[in-house]
Amino acid sequence: MDEQERINAEKQDRRGRLLEARRRIDPAQCLDAGRRLADLLAGQVLAKLGHSRGDQSLTVAAFSSMRGEIAMDPSLDLLVGRGYQVLIPMLGTGIQVGWGRLQSEQDLEDMKRIPGWRPDEPDMPALPPQALNQADLILVPALAIDHAGIRLGRGGGWYDRALALRAEQTSVVGICWPGEFVEDPLPHLDHDLPVDAVLTPEGFTPTAAGLSRRPGADHNGDEQD
Repeated sequence: MDEQERINAEKQDRRGRLLEARRRIDPAQCLDAGRRLADLLAGQVLAKLGHSRGDQSLTVAAFSSMRGEIAMDPSLDLLVGRGYQVLIPMLGTGIQVGWGRLQSEQDLEDMKRIPGWRPDEPDMPALPPQALNQADLILVPALAIDHAGIRLGRGGGWYDRALALRAEQTSVVGICWPGEFVEDPLPHLDHDLPVDAVLTPEGFTPTAAGLSRRPGADHNGDEQD
C-alpha cells in the first residue's frame, strides 16, 4: 500500500465512524443546533463581513443539510430574509457542482425534497461551477475539521473541485458538530483545500489556514507590525 492509498484508507475509516455516530442524532437535536448556529452565523460571521463590505448585498454560498447534519434551514432563512443572494449546490450526475441561486423565500420553499442521503436542491436550472466565484462567503459541510483547517468530507471530492473556483479573497467556513472540530491532525492529500474557519453551534474559530491569509500575517499566521 503506497502513501496515498494509506491516507485514503484512513479517511474512509474515519468517515465510516463519523457517519455512524451521526445516524444516532435525533432530528430535534439537529434543529436546535441549527438555530444556535444561525445566531452565531449572524453575530460572528455576517456582522464582520458586512462591516468590511459596507451595506452592499452579499452573495453567500451555503448548502442544504442532510440527515445527521446540523439543520441549515434556520441559516438559509436568515440569509434569504436579509436579501442576500444564496448559492446552493446542485450535484447532478457528473463530477462538478452546479449552483442554484435562491433570491426569495419562495425559492427556498420550492426546494426539491430529495430522499435518502442527498441534499435538497433548488427547483431551477443550474448555474455553472464558475458561479462560485461570485460568492463573498462560502459555507461548507464537514464530517471533521482540524485546527490547521483540514476538512474531512464525504469522499466525493465535490467541494475540492468547487473551491478551486472561488475568488481568492473569499473566506471558506466549515460547519460541523463541536465534537468534530478535532485537535489531532486529519489525514489529507495535496489536493485537499483547507477552510479558513470553523463554525459550530458553540462558536466560531479561525483556523491556521485562515489566519495565514489575513493581511499582515506572516507564513505562520502571526500578525506583523
